[in-house]
Amino acid sequence: MQPNNLTALDFNDIKASIKSYLRTRKEFTDYDFDGAALSYLIDLLAYNTYYTSFNANMALNECFLPSATIRDNVVNISKILNYTPKSIIASRGYINIECPTTLVNGSYPSTVTLFKGPVATGGNFVWSTLNNITVNVNQTTGIGLLKCVDIREGNIVKFSYTVNTFANQIYKIPSEDADISTLTVRVKPNESSTTADVYNQVDNVTGLTPTTRVYFLSEGEDMRYEVKFGDDSIGRKLKDGEVIELEYLVTSGADANDVQKFAFTSALQDNNGNGYTQSTITVTTMDKSQLGAAAESVESIKYNAPRYYSAQYRAVTAQDYAIITKNIYDNADAVVAYGGDSLNPPVYGKVYVAIRTKTGSDLNDATKKEVAAKLRDYSMASIDPVVVDVDNVYIYLKVFAQYDTGQGNASDIKANIQKAINDWASQTQINNFNSTFRLQQFEKALTLSDKSIGDVSSQVSILKYIKPSTNQTNTYCLSTGSSLYNSAPSQDGGDGVCKKEPVLLSGTFRTADRPGVDQQFEDDGYGLLRVFYNTGTRKVYTNNAAGSVDYDTGKVCFGPVNVIGAGGNLPPTGSTTITDPSTGTGSVTDPTNLPTDLQIPVNLIPANNSTIPASTPGTIINIIAPEVTVAALGSTSPATIPLNSLTPTTFNQTPSTVEVAPIQNAGAVNTSSCF
Repeated sequence: MQPNNLTALDFNDIKASIKSYLRTRKEFTDYDFDGAALSYLIDLLAYNTYYTSFNANMALNECFLPSATIRDNVVNISKILNYTPKSIIASRGYINIECPTTLVNGSYPSTVTLFKGPVATGGNFVWSTLNNITVNVNQTTGIGLLKCVDIREGNIVKFSYTVNTFANQIYKIPSEDADISTLTVRVKPNESSTTADVYNQVDNVTGLTPTTRVYFLSEGEDMRYEVKFGDDSIGRKLKDGEVIELEYLVTSGADANDVQKFAFTSALQDNNGNGYTQSTITVTTMDKSQLGAAAESVESIKYNAPRYYSAQYRAVTAQDYAIITKNIYDNADAVVAYGGDSLNPPVYGKVYVAIRTKTGSDLNDATKKEVAAKLRDYSMASIDPVVVDVDNVYIYLKVFAQYDTGQGNASDIKANIQKAINDWASQTQINNFNSTFRLQQFEKALTLSDKSIGDVSSQVSILKYIKPSTNQTNTYCLSTGSSLYNSAPSQDGGDGVCKKEPVLLSGTFRTADRPGVDQQFEDDGYGLLRVFYNTGTRKVYTNNAAGSVDYDTGKVCFGPVNVIGAGGNLPPTGSTTITDPSTGTGSVTDPTNLPTDLQIPVNLIPANNSTIPASTPGTIINIIAPEVTVAALGSTSPATIPLNSLTPTTFNQTPSTVEVAPIQNAGAVNTSSCF
């Protein structure tokens, strides 16, 4: 008789299967008695079979990426997909270093140099620069100013190998906490040589020749990376006696994030050979330390490896561009890519890439160009990648909750509502690409947050920012992605003119022709923008045709206008001349001293507050921390349409948004970061 139930893996099932087989044999009769010796032998056989089956099953699971759990196995499978897991990443900050130099024979030195290596301390960590930095000295003041110096947490480590072709030509980086993004590989002809060739890391063999100086990187055992070189067919093969120099940063990763104060510990040297120590040097923090991270987790490797492999080192689909962008730009927290053909009007031949950064700041122009240039190495010949800013839309909510006073108190209800808001944001993945705000879901979550709540109503308005270029005459457009509320006409003051309530209002700004007064703009209800300033309780309109509004599409265009200040970011004294203090008229006298990084908040009322979609694929919907009012049941709720109560000046500074734990971007629109 053949054994039955061969798929049984449970101990008792295996034991029953053995007994079932023994019933067919006349040689054994005491197998069914627990006290018999044969019964103990059956237990032993069942245990051994169970143990072997379990190990075989687990071993087989480790052969496949979705089911593997041991990091070394996950990494080995990822090697087949040509995916290299990300190492630990050093935290980085930016500082300005101001170095006063000394006169030599009546003149200041021409340059000062900061040498690579440890330069500062902060937060009980050592901070280093990875390259020498040389700047010109101001010949009037004698000051050498190093702007936005990139400092990384950790110490620079050097390790070398002497090539022996009879040995295994895999060269390990001995440090487990090495930031591989800082790795530099050089090869010298011999020990005594003072020159070395720099080798570049490659991911694929396309275009490699027998003389190309490249290396391949992979993660080995115990999270230590390995460097491999070519074989004189694909890349140059190293020769006996050559010396490999590995230079990298050993770091603490995320532990060094959020350091804001740095103390200079190094020295600078001018072109005359004079040194300047920390006693004479001033350090200013430009950006606190951030972006430090642990090595890529097992789950992240399992998610990213097959997706990166699917791109095949070429960008054809929009998803390819998104995946490759996250791989080439470490500061990318979330990426969305979309073809220009999906826009209205369509733009053919371009693919747009929007990047939400880990630091929360917009990308500067230099970074955009750098990322776009790297993407062109992967893109099709006829497709031009364009990196664009994230289109941030802010939803401003005023919540009015009525509750049964016999079942709860106001303070506890407010706390429960706040927790419900955070839970709702996490579950709906708000503050991310491809999201839609639905008021019904929001109010339902708040209603269920406390049993004493009987009713919840909300006022909803949309907040967007215009970011004008200082002292340039331009027209600025924004879109909400949905229609705007169109108020009903009414008679005003008996003058016979039919007027409508404005449904949008801007924050304050100053213009080149009126630098002495804060102005705002609103709509007239019929599709035109009007600029005004306040004098007491009266509005004085300065331009009744300052732009246009399309209520059906939600598109607003403001201009042409020359903005020189906004909110509290005003032109300093001496940069403008005021000819009429009452009207603010005047002119710009010193354009070089005008403020930059301007932003004008614009508050708008949507036609449909129940559903607010993203205006473009690159739009992120942010929820401003809502105002919550709690009142007893029977209280009069405010109108859901907040006419005459728009307060954009409240948002001259970027508002606080609802925090979503997995999302690091807080919705900042400032562009003053060095990142």
